[in-house]
Amino acid sequence: MRKFFIDYSNRINKLSILLYLSSFFLLIYFFNIQVIQNEEAKKIVKQKGWKAKTIYGERGEILDRNGNPLAISIRKYDFWINTNLEFDKDKIVKEFSKSFNKPEKYYIDKLNKKSNYVKLEKQALFLDCKNIIENIKDFKGLQIEKNNKRFYPNNNLGCHAVGYTDIFGNGITGIEGSFNAILSGDTTISILKKGMKGNYYEQINKRPTKNNGYNIHLTLDLEYQKILQNEISKIATYTNAKSANGIIINPNNGDILAISSFPTYNPNRYFDYKVEDYKNRTISDAYEPGSTFKTITLAAALETDNINLNDEFFCENGQMKLKNNKLLRDHEEHGDLSAADIFAYSSNIGISKISEKLSDIELYKYCKNFGFGTKSNLPFNNEAIGKIRDINKWSKTSKNYISIGQELSITNIQLAAAYCSIANGGYLLKPNIIKEIEAYDEILYRKKPHVIRKVITGKTASLLIDAMEKVVDYGTAEKINLDGYKIAGKTGTAQKFIDGSYSSTNFVASFASIFPSDNPEYVIVVSVDSPDYGYHWANESAVPICKEIIKKIIINNNFKNDKSVLLSSNKKIKKENDLSIIKYNKSYKKNNIAPNLKGKSLREALRIANSVGMTIVSEDLIGRVVWQSIKPGEKIDNNQMCKIKLDI
Repeated sequence: MRKFFIDYSNRINKLSILLYLSSFFLLIYFFNIQVIQNEEAKKIVKQKGWKAKTIYGERGEILDRNGNPLAISIRKYDFWINTNLEFDKDKIVKEFSKSFNKPEKYYIDKLNKKSNYVKLEKQALFLDCKNIIENIKDFKGLQIEKNNKRFYPNNNLGCHAVGYTDIFGNGITGIEGSFNAILSGDTTISILKKGMKGNYYEQINKRPTKNNGYNIHLTLDLEYQKILQNEISKIATYTNAKSANGIIINPNNGDILAISSFPTYNPNRYFDYKVEDYKNRTISDAYEPGSTFKTITLAAALETDNINLNDEFFCENGQMKLKNNKLLRDHEEHGDLSAADIFAYSSNIGISKISEKLSDIELYKYCKNFGFGTKSNLPFNNEAIGKIRDINKWSKTSKNYISIGQELSITNIQLAAAYCSIANGGYLLKPNIIKEIEAYDEILYRKKPHVIRKVITGKTASLLIDAMEKVVDYGTAEKINLDGYKIAGKTGTAQKFIDGSYSSTNFVASFASIFPSDNPEYVIVVSVDSPDYGYHWANESAVPICKEIIKKIIINNNFKNDKSVLLSSNKKIKKENDLSIIKYNKSYKKNNIAPNLKGKSLREALRIANSVGMTIVSEDLIGRVVWQSIKPGEKIDNNQMCKIKLDI
């Protein structure tokens, strides 16, 4: 008995020692894996049980004020086969021939080539290859590549405002270029975990990432854009003009409803056009305005109480010598004319005599107050500033020439903004083309009307509209007269200054109008550059085109326009901030901490502020934050407003 016990005890002891030693070695092994070689082990586990997937966010859309798409991203597909490997040749040939309406021989010839990469179709739309995509697993050897491409559903409509993206998806011109960072989607890496059956899954508790770019709603109205662009193209083609451009703007809030230039281009095939065709001439072409600028001279004289519209001036029968001994001429001879008739008949001599009632400083002041010589700061590249010489560089006759629209240069966006101030009772508004910016069903950015300054009184604005109505009734714009509708406007036929002198053959014909003049809703400015002689008169080119635009506006909307803000001479206008960011359907804890936004882009600042429930207000759209009104680290309440400044 004792002998058996001793034998079993020895065996148990040996087994125990073996178990202890095995456990010890296992512990050492685990220690080595977990501690000493943990980095290498992690890599192995990740390689075997995890997979990284790159997720590309889609570029945001650009839409008009009514939600109609102007620029969208569409998914396209490339199909290819490694013909060195086994594949279902007959099945693939038949399906591709059927889907893409091409002969089978076309695909047979491709597949007879031996290559690791034979492309069967590229840039295919989903509707063309729906059956192939949905049954891709049934086509042995067939490979598919997905990619997003920018698409402009209206082709050249609104092209100068919308812009285009290059082959890499980067915005180059227009809104596409200026807001590239906001429109661009983010790229993130998603880690997928391998399941028991070998399939990969995203972690359930992981918060989904929002990668898509923001959507931008413009103030443009697609219907107005069609009207303006079609008419601009027609007149430029008909008169054989070098170029033409125009704008329709709401004078009550500064919203640009349509903006167009000719020549145009198709952003879907931008590479087929000249670089010159990309120019948004409404903001980039500075020119001597001629007689459309006489409205500013008359406004200054009326506002300073130097004249009234009934005052008479002798117009020298069409020819007057200036202080520099040069002659100032009218294209028609006139004797005594009232100020109203001088304006209606566009007498250079009469306006020059009216300007003599003003000092140089007074005329210069009103030129600047109306916004000339200052950029509108619309979010476009290559905006021209125009030119008004410093007053200390004026000659003895500068006032005479500037009063009739010479010796200075302007852009049509500046001219449109100036006429808006007359139409709305005297308030110079900042022109606006961005209605709102939207991301994931939230409105992050909404533009409000921005009053720059009060330029003239409501009384002066009313007198100017009366004077411009006479231009249409019996003056230089009588061809626009539409029975039953009141229109105010001013023509301009300006000689182009070429090689140091005024050309006798090259002119810019312009017309600036307010419609309807008894309750202004639209300011329309059009210019035709260097049309054939005869059409160089504004009444023969710019005025008829404006008439067609107004007629089509009447037909299309029957004056059922919404007015978000009404400016009038008998109302006090509270100066609004330019930008407000609004959040919906979110609740945040009170007394959050204000983040540091300095150095951030507008998009980054929006995202960070949104995460803590802070509302941003900014007058700028482009650049990085250089100042914020709430200091970083301060406690903030829900929806507390923080002003920021951006700079490039």
